Amino acid sequence: MLFTFSSWLILVLLAKFGDLGESGRYTLALATTAPIFLFFDLNIRVTRSTDHQYNETFENYLGLRFWTVTFAFLVSATLCIYLYSSNYFLFLAVAAFRVGESISTLAYGGFKRMNFSDRIGQSMTFKGVLALTAVCLIVPITGSAEGVAIAMAAISISWSIFWDLPRAWKLSHTDSKLSPLKVARCMTDTSTAMRIAKRSLPLGFDSLVTSLTQNTPRYCIKYFFGDAALGVFGVLSQLAFSIQMIIGSVGHVGVPVLSQHFQNGRRDQFWRLVNRMVLYSLAVGTTALIGGTFVIPFILGKTFAPEFNQPILMSLLLLASCLAGAQRTLGRATQACGAYFWYTTFDVVMFVVSAIFAVLLVPEFKLIGAGAALAIAFTAGLLITIVHTYYFLWKTELPSSTQDVAV
Repeated sequence: MLFTFSSWLILVLLAKFGDLGESGRYTLALATTAPIFLFFDLNIRVTRSTDHQYNETFENYLGLRFWTVTFAFLVSATLCIYLYSSNYFLFLAVAAFRVGESISTLAYGGFKRMNFSDRIGQSMTFKGVLALTAVCLIVPITGSAEGVAIAMAAISISWSIFWDLPRAWKLSHTDSKLSPLKVARCMTDTSTAMRIAKRSLPLGFDSLVTSLTQNTPRYCIKYFFGDAALGVFGVLSQLAFSIQMIIGSVGHVGVPVLSQHFQNGRRDQFWRLVNRMVLYSLAVGTTALIGGTFVIPFILGKTFAPEFNQPILMSLLLLASCLAGAQRTLGRATQACGAYFWYTTFDVVMFVVSAIFAVLLVPEFKLIGAGAALAIAFTAGLLITIVHTYYFLWKTELPSSTQDVAV
């Protein structure tokens, strides 16, 4: 949570000590690099944590991660030269930040697979403290998006290499130490990397589409109204969707457990855990929606900039976040069963709906239209996920087992 909060605080402080345009530029850099890196990441965090059938070693995943972050960085750099040459240095720094995050997510998948989820919390907490310190020192001094991006990139890359990667390696290699030679050997094993990539490709496409669902309204705001408007939307949407990350943390922890229940045919335990996860996500989202609609915009407007005091927009964004959190949590049941195609289909529907309504509503209703497009898209996604999970998946995917026991 601290690391997520620091990411949001960057946008707020840039608006305070720089201007809304600086916040908008940083938001655009995040929105442009996110789909690229999420696609090439192939959501290995989930693949690794549910790898109870193939039992690939950690170094196999590490070799794949080397190639994916390399391609993602090169694609991001090329796209930024073509689209945003004036902000090229900012985009490169944000892309470097994404590289560090990609390495950390691989380590988190290893932690989850071995049921050491507490180490994920420790890592993100300590990294969040560093990020918060850097943000509070750098933004008031520079007011520059480039300076913040460089600091975040340095923290992210250093932390992933010197903290997350060695700790995850030790989980599977208690008798050997991590060394540059072992890392180099992993990177040259392209056949193994391709094997894992082929299995994970649907998840990478799913992550790409999910990111585009959230970011298409941002692209429309940038196109029609410029950096300042995007800065306002970026601050409010980043805060609202941090609720989804709180909800998603439960889903991430639950996926390997659900996968084990599925592999062992424990039908009752599987569905009991799914229902508990969904109820939790709805409770957190509803609480945030009720409590944050008027309080958050008022505080932000008084403290930082009056443009942030938009309760209608905030309510739409919190509603979208609540729906997204419930949809992602329920979709974990599909992921745990290895039905990645269906999980991807849900997100394709949400992306199409988001794109259509963003193009229709943003030019007329501005930021409110962008929030409404997200709320409509995630409503559609939640409905189709409910239908699939509680009818088709329940009916066809999970066999009953004599191993069902009460918990």
